[in-house]
Amino acid sequence: MKHLLTSAGLVALGAAALQAYDPQMTRQQSGRPFTVAATVRGFYDDNVNTSPDHVRAFPGGPKRELPESAYGIELSPSIHLNLPMEQTFISLGYIYSLMWYENRDPRNHDQSHMFNGKLRHQFGPKHDIAVDDSFVYTSEPTVAEGGFGAISAPTRLRSKSAVLHNRGAIEDNIWLTQQIGLSFGYVNNWYDYEQEGAGSRSALLDRLEHLFRVDGRYQVNPKLVALVGYMFGLNQYTADEVIALTPTAAGRLMSDDRDSTVHYLYGGVDFDLTAKLRTSVRLGAQVTDYDEGDDASNPYIDASVTYVYLPGSSVEGGIKHSRNATDVVATDFSGNPTLDQETTVLYAQVTHKIMHNLTASLLGQLQLSEFNEGFYDGESEDLFLLGVNLEYRINRHFAVEAGYNFDKLSSDIEDPIGNEVRSYDRNRFYVGFRGIY
Repeated sequence: MKHLLTSAGLVALGAAALQAYDPQMTRQQSGRPFTVAATVRGFYDDNVNTSPDHVRAFPGGPKRELPESAYGIELSPSIHLNLPMEQTFISLGYIYSLMWYENRDPRNHDQSHMFNGKLRHQFGPKHDIAVDDSFVYTSEPTVAEGGFGAISAPTRLRSKSAVLHNRGAIEDNIWLTQQIGLSFGYVNNWYDYEQEGAGSRSALLDRLEHLFRVDGRYQVNPKLVALVGYMFGLNQYTADEVIALTPTAAGRLMSDDRDSTVHYLYGGVDFDLTAKLRTSVRLGAQVTDYDEGDDASNPYIDASVTYVYLPGSSVEGGIKHSRNATDVVATDFSGNPTLDQETTVLYAQVTHKIMHNLTASLLGQLQLSEFNEGFYDGESEDLFLLGVNLEYRINRHFAVEAGYNFDKLSSDIEDPIGNEVRSYDRNRFYVGFRGIY
């Protein structure tokens, strides 16, 4: 859940005068182009299916699922390859995760496969390009969302929600003069859920998201860049499944009835206040045009700050306000579905080097969402995530760690007898061992 800010630079390779473009300082940190690692953890999870608390059975309805706890083991090997060349940097990585629960029903394990690729190329001092791609297959839905930002569908029953997610991005930066530059970007997100059928995860959330961006930039001084920009988005639901029945003449709603186009207009700055303090701010407006539904407008905010206050110690935080997809579709009495959520995300991360070989980290995220249209129009759903980790490095190759994660979802959605059918708490504790080469 990190947003790491990297800068381009030239790093010496050995004693020779040869130089290579290595923005992540791979050779300087490890002395080799690859890293192999493996983590083994034992954990305790007090709500393995993220089931709601304090529910009672609906008369004549199905039996409610109560929170279920379990001990388990996590195994996660990984390999990363970083190749710095004269003007090009290439990075490839793969992470596998297997989480085994000693008594979870109906399935006692989760698996995740994560592939990452990165390309950076410096055409010259005034022109560079960046290409990124990440592919995830997981039965833990929140993993598919990755990073700080709106999590599209806080949900329970992880074992029925396996998903494929690919995110590809490209950015091209050109400085026309010493002070004036242009930046072009494109981001594509593809989601494909395993659960199929009317009203399924696939019907509600399978989609393609396209986002095109152009920025005009002005170098005010060596530390400050001001910019104005425009983004155009296309959100296309791809399942071609029934998502709800309606009292209208059509009688039903299909996945693509929630398609939309989005326009963003914003201004901002990138400001390196000191060598240790960096901030980035984007402020503007977002207008969404739905294929079936009234247009919606809202503020657009994306701001972050990073402060490295000591070697190995830093603080990062930010705020983002935008719209995101939701698995809630409940129609109102006129047959209008829930279209999406308007969401504010606040996040912070503190990493502190207590001693030379002991590091503590604290991560927190608060997500405040409000449903747009449908039966729950204006109702809220808030998600709070907290993570604490302690790592003790035995030497450069081995480390032990311990940590705690807390998740809390508070939703206004209730069933006819007042059960908060989505709200839940979840506590996870872990201790582990990590080897790196």
